[in-house]
Amino acid sequence: MSVLDFGPASSGRMWIALAVMGLLALCVWRTIEPGKIQELTWILLGFFAFRVVLGRMRSR
Repeated sequence: MSVLDFGPASSGRMWIALAVMGLLALCVWRTIEPGKIQELTWILLGFFAFRVVLGRMRSR
């Protein structure tokens, strides 16, 4: 049985953050009508996901 580490520079936090952003992306896809608002939301979620991954790479 493996236990995820939830320290400041841990991979557990990264996976939780990416899972939450994935759920938010699913909600955007299901609830917001296609258009400028949906595109802006996709861009913002992509930016935050990129920052999470970049922060993980930097902490290594």
